[in-house]
Amino acid sequence: MKKALYAALLFLASSSASAAPVRWELVDFQFSDAATAYGSFTYDSDTETFHDIDIRTTDGPTQAGRHYVSTAGTWGMHAPQGTLAFSDSTGPDFTDAGWFRMDIYVHFNASPGTISTQWFPASAESFCMNESCWTAASEDIAPGKSRRLTAGYLIAAAPVPEPAPFVLGTAGLLVIAARLASRQRRI
Repeated sequence: MKKALYAALLFLASSSASAAPVRWELVDFQFSDAATAYGSFTYDSDTETFHDIDIRTTDGPTQAGRHYVSTAGTWGMHAPQGTLAFSDSTGPDFTDAGWFRMDIYVHFNASPGTISTQWFPASAESFCMNESCWTAASEDIAPGKSRRLTAGYLIAAAPVPEPAPFVLGTAGLLVIAARLASRQRRI
């Protein structure tokens, strides 16, 4: 009986060991042309993937606003190193697709209320110059088609609930409890 109880507790502990994905919100984002950015995304640090990307930028004198819904090709694979890059296209060809880059190191398993600020020198909005979005336009390459971020930060809004480990763990405990109860009735 003790072995079964220890096994159940070990199962519950291991099923809750993974980090829950965290939803991050953009706060007070401002571009060099007075346009703004707002929205959110969810990052799962266990799988190093983004979900529910919903970031919007507003119109400004240098370019129209966009709606970012995915990571930006090759650029979108560098989140653990501090580069967050989003696109208004889902690919696979990102040529001329919108590109929104934030250089920001985020502790992705952060608790709600955690604030992460940007490294402003390279954060910008422009467009991808090739299929994989390995190169994005800068003001030097495409004057008037790029704008830099001048302010803003991310805040960890809340972990995204993942009921599966809890439900599976609870179901396992119920099965163990039922078996123990039936054994005690036999005795």
